[in-house]
Amino acid sequence: MSGVKGRSGGARPGAGRKRRDPQAAWLSGATAGPRPVQQASPPAAGLTGGLKPPTDLRGAALAVWKELAPFAVAEQTLTPATAMAFATLCKNIVILRKLELAPLTCAGPDHRGMLQRVEMGWTRFRLMPDGRAVVFAEPVQDEWSDFDSPLSVIRGNKP
Repeated sequence: MSGVKGRSGGARPGAGRKRRDPQAAWLSGATAGPRPVQQASPPAAGLTGGLKPPTDLRGAALAVWKELAPFAVAEQTLTPATAMAFATLCKNIVILRKLELAPLTCAGPDHRGMLQRVEMGWTRFRLMPDGRAVVFAEPVQDEWSDFDSPLSVIRGNKP
């Protein structure tokens, strides 16, 4: 079937761009090996960063908050601005657990829909591993901060 569009048998030997010489490939970073993955340390027990759960969160949902909040704070995804969305995730987890216990609703459409919502919440707050490296921004120290005050330069950085 040669000559028929889409059935040509693939690329011909020697076709395509020519390989770079090793020095040019190294210079462009094309031969870079695997990059080191920074490991995030597990959160300390009871660490919630001073963030309190919303007042309308009670019972099992509050227990889920206390269980998952340290991990979300450690991932820096639970902030005062995202606290209500995290509370909704906690309520959805409680509903999901109730649906899983009932034999008539387990694996039904309601269960599958709630499972999808909970998984989206886990992804949003980085509570489920996604294969990406966890990299937190390090505070950058300004190398020219010594020159911010002209008197410190004259005095030799002495107060």
